[in-house]
Amino acid sequence: MSHYTTSLANSLCGGSSRKLIAGWWYSILTVTAILTLCSFVVMSTRSLAEGFAATWSAILLLVLSIGGTMIMRKFHNSMAVGFFMGGVVAMSQLFFMLFLVYCGYGRDQKLLKMSAKEESLMAFFCLIQCILLGSFAAILGAHRSEILDKSSSSRPESPYAYEPPVAAA
Repeated sequence: MSHYTTSLANSLCGGSSRKLIAGWWYSILTVTAILTLCSFVVMSTRSLAEGFAATWSAILLLVLSIGGTMIMRKFHNSMAVGFFMGGVVAMSQLFFMLFLVYCGYGRDQKLLKMSAKEESLMAFFCLIQCILLGSFAAILGAHRSEILDKSSSSRPESPYAYEPPVAAA
């Protein structure tokens, strides 16, 4: 996987995997903004269940966007990056499920002889977000060592470090 992402970084970002990760993240933020705007339209024109699904996914995306941006800019320790990767994978799976849900809502709308344009649009953007999030998690997993702080892995020795007891011989 690292070989593929390295070649992708070479072709798109001049060999910088940090730029690749940042660019991928900005594309996720763009689709997040589009999905949030679409969720307002769905919330105001469709059923309560469909409105809830759209609103809840928009709220989760906004939380992931804020938290992910903070982790990408400030918190570069392994715990934060690992938690972030887990959240990204979970959100990718959520948006695949939402893609299927919106396809089902669209089919129901067509059976009722109603317009299914909003459902098709939401299904399309959910699939795009799923692919972006899943590929971002793969890229981040392959190049997480470049995101992590180098100073956090080698801590200076504290004068108050724990010393285990020595058994008397």
